[in-house]
Amino acid sequence: MFDTVIVRYGEIFLKSEFVRKKFEKELLRNIKFRLKNSGFEFKFIRKRHRIYIKSSNAEVMANSLRNVFGIVSISPAIQTNAEINSIRDTAVRFAESILNKGDTFAIITSRSGEHEFKSQDINSEIGCEILKRIKDVSVNLDNPEKRIYIEIRDDLAFVFDKKIPGVGGLPYKTQGRVVVLVSGGIDSSVAAWMMAKRGCELIGVHLGSEEEIKNIMEVLERYTGYKIKIYSFEYDNILERISDIAGKYTCIVCKRAMLRIASRIAKMENASGIVTGENIGQVASQTLKNLKVISSVYSPIYRPLIGMDKDEIIKIAKKIGVYEFSTSKSCRYVPGKPATTSKLKKIEEIENKIGIGDLIEKLMKGCQNQ
Repeated sequence: MFDTVIVRYGEIFLKSEFVRKKFEKELLRNIKFRLKNSGFEFKFIRKRHRIYIKSSNAEVMANSLRNVFGIVSISPAIQTNAEINSIRDTAVRFAESILNKGDTFAIITSRSGEHEFKSQDINSEIGCEILKRIKDVSVNLDNPEKRIYIEIRDDLAFVFDKKIPGVGGLPYKTQGRVVVLVSGGIDSSVAAWMMAKRGCELIGVHLGSEEEIKNIMEVLERYTGYKIKIYSFEYDNILERISDIAGKYTCIVCKRAMLRIASRIAKMENASGIVTGENIGQVASQTLKNLKVISSVYSPIYRPLIGMDKDEIIKIAKKIGVYEFSTSKSCRYVPGKPATTSKLKKIEEIENKIGIGDLIEKLMKGCQNQ
């Protein structure tokens, strides 16, 4: 029945013309990449603030695009021309296929462009024709059981009954590249997703086996549409050395070491910053004073979860599909009474004693070939 997918985007519309065209081009590229990888045959029609995709498999295609960053909503639709008779005939046939005995309905029309009729004319004429043609249905403009939407853009018109929510945000890869510290836990996974939603291309750094985060990365790639590059390092030797010497400052020194590794990758990948899943007060190393000491290693560090409660983070993790794959195992190197405050001079003294620079240099050898 449906032959078209209507793609709507929101925030892109607010940009300057130059930026908007750039973002629209990237969104179109991301959609094409997603559809080609899924084996769809399709054709694009572009109108102002809309992308229309012609396909014989429009309903399935619409569901495959709901996770594309930058898309606000999607509708499988039937295309016709923007003449009132054609719109009426198409809308009535569609109504006959979806309205059941006793249903209430409403016609909702939106227009863009010059036409000889008003939106209310369409609503009235089609509503009257449906009442003539279909028995035992009635109009309810306030709370209808079925809504029939008519979208008119210049010389084209589209009839549909669903608006499938998208994830919104900005098109992937429009905001540059960031390195994400991915632990496999909920926080770092949600932080990565949130930065990708804002258009950042992700480069992952994981201190452990890549197998540990395989499922997490697969979920994130459902949204990005692209393979996410991952650098994995065996970190236990460094962490053991830190734990032996740093004592109650272990978590702070450890996080600074992680950021040093991530900063090396950021330089190699020409990334514009590092992303972590830290938020204020969640663990001892994430007090404001400790975050200040940790942050002195590298700038900028982006912390998209900084002001969120744990319940809020879990809610997002469940919504996007990473919760079931996230690990919550405790680190065996966490001291019994970790420091909730620290001074940079003290931490640097510990790092010099550990020889952290040499340990990281050894770890990074050969990394350029990954």
